[in-house]
Amino acid sequence: MLTIVELFYDFVISTLVGLFGLHLITKKGILASKFLGLYFLIFCLRIIAAYFATGGRLVQYPYFIHVFSPFHFLGPAISFLFVYFMLFPQRKMVLWCWLLFIPFLLHTVELIPFFTGPLEDKVKEVGLIMKYHSLIKYPSDVSYFSQATLATLKVIYTLVGAAGSFVLVLWYIRKNSYKKSFILNWLLAYTSLSLLCVVFIIAYVLGIIGFNNLQFSYSDLLMHLAAFLNVGVVLYRPTLLDSATFQSLVSRLQAEDRKPEPEEDAEKLKKYEVYAQRLEEYFMKQKPFLQGEASLEVTAKRIEVSARELSRTTQYIYELNYPDFVNSWRINYILEQRKENELWRSMSQDLMAEQAGFGSRQGLHNAINKLHNTTPAAFFAQKDAE
Repeated sequence: MLTIVELFYDFVISTLVGLFGLHLITKKGILASKFLGLYFLIFCLRIIAAYFATGGRLVQYPYFIHVFSPFHFLGPAISFLFVYFMLFPQRKMVLWCWLLFIPFLLHTVELIPFFTGPLEDKVKEVGLIMKYHSLIKYPSDVSYFSQATLATLKVIYTLVGAAGSFVLVLWYIRKNSYKKSFILNWLLAYTSLSLLCVVFIIAYVLGIIGFNNLQFSYSDLLMHLAAFLNVGVVLYRPTLLDSATFQSLVSRLQAEDRKPEPEEDAEKLKKYEVYAQRLEEYFMKQKPFLQGEASLEVTAKRIEVSARELSRTTQYIYELNYPDFVNSWRINYILEQRKENELWRSMSQDLMAEQAGFGSRQGLHNAINKLHNTTPAAFFAQKDAE
């Protein structure tokens, strides 16, 4: 009989993170959002695999044996690349990024004969697991390495990925002067918990903590603290599921010299993050930039700040004056529409400018030239090709 916690974990959480993952992967956006989507999907598959591996269900469904094993090598690679592209969103996938997936590919290839082999082999493997009452410490010839050695390799790879992510975030914070941002706080908490999770994973492998890997245990949840944090962040700030909001939050990290003005009290800058969140939520929900209702005074009144503070917020957080900030949302809106709606690709610049709130083709031209130093035709052609 499943407990309430098991039901919530196995079915509610798995469904939730699965939907998060599918949305982020299928929605047009930056690489960081894609890797976060993959991260959620892997977490969803991990929950499903754990369900079939516990409570005696492995005997009933032997086909599920070792199905998730390769993903223990995929997860660390996805996690590290998520952090990397959050910090460096302008970079592309290069050779070393693809090399991180080699352990996953090699382990998948070596398991293909077992996956495609007769059912009797899987039943035999399950029998050994039940006999030794362990998913790790039992004799098996399915893999090139013993299950114990394979588990050690998975732990090492996970540790290297978690430590690498943590060091990268610390290096980034130390290198830059702005340390109190939502994204950096999120990444620091996530990478710290990832390291803590490795400690519990090691305890699981060594048998130091009394995990029962053939039955559901609340202790098992300790190995997924970092994943729960990411779920909590998205639930706390669901606008992250929108590509424009996600990209704007990540992009604000890229300024090289984000410092207060000499006469400015640095403590006051703490509230700018709050104002920026209000501003983004207002722009996301109401889209005032499309209807010509996005003047500085009107927007400041709507989000309950002064016009001066709103102006300073966009300058500090995005390094854009307020009109340029509004135009950046209009440009991003056009890009989103061109990616999702084929009709927009055939629109004239005059019509796109009108639909996006620029009012005229010249307004669109001036905005793209100022923000991206190119013409609208060249800019959209480049983005369409990406």
